[in-house]
Amino acid sequence: MSYSAPPPPGDPIMQPQQPPKKSNMKLIIGAVVGGVLVLCCGGVTIAAAVGGDDPPPAKTAAVETNAAPTTPAESTTAPTAETTTAAPTSAAATTAAPKPKTPTKAPAEPELSVEQQNAIKTASDYLEYQAFSRSGLIKQLEFEGYPRKTATKAVDSLKVDYKKQAAKTAKSYLENQAFSRSGLIKQLEFEEYTHAQAVYGVDQVM
Repeated sequence: MSYSAPPPPGDPIMQPQQPPKKSNMKLIIGAVVGGVLVLCCGGVTIAAAVGGDDPPPAKTAAVETNAAPTTPAESTTAPTAETTTAAPTSAAATTAAPKPKTPTKAPAEPELSVEQQNAIKTASDYLEYQAFSRSGLIKQLEFEGYPRKTATKAVDSLKVDYKKQAAKTAKSYLENQAFSRSGLIKQLEFEEYTHAQAVYGVDQVM
């Protein structure tokens, strides 16, 4: 071990040195990220652009503060008019109206020949002064020389009530001869009236 010499007498005694006081400066930590210098000092972060010609960003400092949470009323947006539901269209508006049916024209009847027109006129003349059944009138036209087809078409073209014709025939027979009811019915059937027509005609005169 080494020993220092005692100070000479009369020299002042050296005072012990006080430790240096701590500085109020806080620790600054810096780093360069993507051309931006980021400094962190006491909870405050400062960002500054370094190098290049680009201007520094508008937001150069971000201070960490305890921001109050937003209330649900502030974050809720009012519904827009686009969210409203359109009213459903009625079925009557979307359904097409049915097209009206065009009436079909009845086929034109073929024109009658001269012979057919004469057969109709002959049958009408016979009915004016004498009663006939349908078959009796057709046979009368055939007797006049008309073909059966022409005579039948001419008779059927006329609107004749053969029940009334049977009544006229029954009356004509009673004017000239006496008949029983059943005998007169048989006589009308002989004239080719149907049984129903003959019964009707006899009932009108007896």
